[in-house]
Amino acid sequence: MSKVTELQSVPSVLPSLEVCQQARLSRDPRFDGRFFVGVLTTGIYCRPICPARMPKEVNVRYYPTAAAAQEAGFRPCRRCRPEAATALPEWTLASDTVLRALRLIEAGYLNDHSAAELAAALEVGERHLARLFTQELGAAPKSIARLCRARHARVLLKNSRAPMTEIAYHAGYGSLSRFNAEIRAVFSTTPGALRGAARGTTTVTIKLPVRQPYHFDWVFNYLRQRALVGIEEVTGEPGSWCYRRRLTDAEPVWVTVRQVGDTLEACLPLVHEPLHSLLQRLRRVFDLTADGATIHEFLGADDRLGPWVAQAPGLRVPGAWDGFETAVRAVLGQQVSVARGTELANKMIEHYGHGSFPTPEQLLNREVAELGMPGRRGRAVVRLAELAVAGDLVIDECQDHDLMCMRLQAVDGIGPWTANYIRMRAAKDPNAFPDNDWVVLKELGVSAAQARKLAANWQPWRAYALMYLWYAAGVKRTQKKQSA
Repeated sequence: MSKVTELQSVPSVLPSLEVCQQARLSRDPRFDGRFFVGVLTTGIYCRPICPARMPKEVNVRYYPTAAAAQEAGFRPCRRCRPEAATALPEWTLASDTVLRALRLIEAGYLNDHSAAELAAALEVGERHLARLFTQELGAAPKSIARLCRARHARVLLKNSRAPMTEIAYHAGYGSLSRFNAEIRAVFSTTPGALRGAARGTTTVTIKLPVRQPYHFDWVFNYLRQRALVGIEEVTGEPGSWCYRRRLTDAEPVWVTVRQVGDTLEACLPLVHEPLHSLLQRLRRVFDLTADGATIHEFLGADDRLGPWVAQAPGLRVPGAWDGFETAVRAVLGQQVSVARGTELANKMIEHYGHGSFPTPEQLLNREVAELGMPGRRGRAVVRLAELAVAGDLVIDECQDHDLMCMRLQAVDGIGPWTANYIRMRAAKDPNAFPDNDWVVLKELGVSAAQARKLAANWQPWRAYALMYLWYAAGVKRTQKKQSA
């Protein structure tokens, strides 16, 4: 082990020293993932919730990320497993560049690209990006990426008996030698020593960290109402929900996510798509990077939203399994009900996708309006496909939100509502807000301009405020039906 660094700067995302001290002493679960504790006497770094014997304050150092602690020379604790901590809340990041970079790293960009290429993709210099990471996170981009790969590898080693070559691939390593070297560097042991007792070789079961409060019923019902026939299924009831998504056509292989108490448990097949990519999709779909406690406290203090926040704590913004798919469905859902938009999407699957959601290539030169929609809307779908095939439009959470929305609204037939809906679900912008949404206008009893003004009070969580407005409207509709 390298010598532990005694001196440390104070990255901007690190809570104050007093907060870190209090959270560590009380083992406050709200701060799991917000910082890590390096212990000078043992050379180990832990989560603030670690059950091990509490070290003296003089012997600890605080780090904003596991990578920062690793760079300082500490090795991960085997009891609390720092790599299993919940993700750092994105709202703590001051730089949009760092936020986008982190999302790209989580998506596996640095598994097969260099730090210089990452900087170029973000349109900044490599040195400038390194400075931003040091200032905010206390670690370099490559160190963050190394911890991401190691985290995925350890999960696979513990929960699967798949061959080492497969584990290396699904964790994001380009070669077995790189896999072996990085596991030794991070965990100070061999991959074989980290093997668990699991027997499965084709699937892996993983617990997904969920920050509380989390409204499971809202998320699963939201997904159920929009499920695509033959592609998605949502079954169960409150307390035992189950979501399934089909990955392959021939001999269908499914991803399954179940509610288990206050957590989510995912059963993931080890197929052609790497495990780290599937986990990124699930984090997006179930909105697992949101800081529920902070959002709850902020929106709960609002006079208009507060009662609904108290009634339904933890509403989330369910995200997109696939950005292009969600963008097309947003166009199909313009000015129609959720049921009608889903019906049109299912027709598209039947007519063009042969049982799967059609790829951009399958939608080229189609008369989509034949499915039963205005011609302008159908042409907008085809134009989205053309842009996607040409590489001129990428729809995911790693893009510049403003630029993506500008390109979307340049498509004839796509207006502010559709662009903001895509921004909210596919780009995962917590501040996205379709101020001309029909339900919003009816619920608030105002014009779009007035809604935009009211929503200024809900920044930077306007997308979550929208969920509460939709929730309130749904409750009122149900009460009206029951009283009729």
